[in-house]
Formats: sequence, structure tokens, C-alpha cells
Amino acid sequence: MKSNNSKRIASYIVMPLLFIILGFIVLFISGKPVVDIIKSYGNMIITKGAPGYGNKYDPELSKLEMNKKSTFDANHIQVPALETHYGNLYCERVELEAPIYYGDSDTVLSYGVGQYTASGLPGEGKPILIGGHDGTYFAPLEHIKIGDVVTIETNYGQFEYKVAATRIADALEADAYDLSQEKEQLILYTCYPFNQLLRDSSERFFVYCERISDSETVSE
Repeated sequence: MKSNNSKRIASYIVMPLLFIILGFIVLFISGKPVVDIIKSYGNMIITKGAPGYGNKYDPELSKLEMNKKSTFDANHIQVPALETHYGNLYCERVELEAPIYYGDSDTVLSYGVGQYTASGLPGEGKPILIGGHDGTYFAPLEHIKIGDVVTIETNYGQFEYKVAATRIADALEADAYDLSQEKEQLILYTCYPFNQLLRDSSERFFVYCERISDSETVSE
């Protein structure tokens, strides 16, 4: 009799536990695509930083009067405050137009594209790393080609870069870019494959651009 009671008590404990475990397994399997999306976008946020030009989009940055120069004085560059809009990025052939914010937090990437703060600013002669979402501002990168010209306009000058290469890499691949280079390389990146909202986006699409010219605002 005691044996039957023990078995019955055990069944009351074991069966609910089994159902709970099975429930977690089902939830994990069904929720994995959503988790992958969150994880993938989370991986794009390399750091949460800090920018003082104002954090609202300024269309006037795209209307600067420019004076072409063969060289640029890096002393004119002021580091923006975190999460402020300091420039605009264009590639006319693929109809790419995006405001550039200093920093790459979730908030920044909802407003435009974000620059990793440990990378250089345009004109500093260092690698520049800029990320954006593939479903919004960086969607046109799907159609970019080698030889396309990418322009960055800031309140201190205009800078042009030519696309030299593209690459698909894992989101955590350490050698996808090199920020220790002693040259100004513009590196753009976004999630890959493009516009795959319900699929795993654990890869990144990188665009590597070499600087070809620059300009400075005309002094009054």
C-alpha cells in the first residue's frame, strides 16, 4: 500500500516537471527566430558612447559651400558629443542617403547610421567604422559595387571615398576590419542577408572604401 502511495506521489511530482521541461523546449524552439533577430541586432551595437552639434537631423550639413583642397588640416576637427548628428553620408548611384550620428546605440540606429566611437572621424587619417540597419538606412548597400563613390559631409568639410571591396563575414569575426591601420579607410557594415526579418542574421555585410579626396568649408 505504501509502495502504491509513493508511486502516486512521485507521479504527481514527476509528471508536472516533465510538462514544464517540455514546455520550455517548445518555447525555445518556437522562439529561436525571434531570439536570433534580437541577438543579431544586439551584436551591431558595438558600444554605447557619448556626442555637441545637437542630436536632431540637420539638413544644412548637406548644403555647405565647399572649397576643394588637396589636403586637409585635421586640427579643424572637433570630436562630437555622443549620439549627436555630425554628418551626412551619400552614395548617389544606389540612392543612399543617411544622417551619421556619433555612437551606435539603439537610439542612434533608429535615427540614422552610427559611428563606432573608437574609430576615427572623417579627415583624421584613421579607419572609420559606421554601422546601420539593413532594413532602413543601409538597405541600399545591397546594390553597392566596387568603384562607387561614397561621400561624407560634415560641418567642417566634405570627404569622398571609393568602394574598393565588399565582404560577408560572421558578426563576431575578429578580422573583418582593422582599426589599427594608419590610413583613412571608410568601413560600412550592416546585417546580412538583407531584409531577412524572420531569419538568422548572424552575418555582416562589409563595404571597404578608400579615401580619394577632401574639401574644407570656405572661410568667411
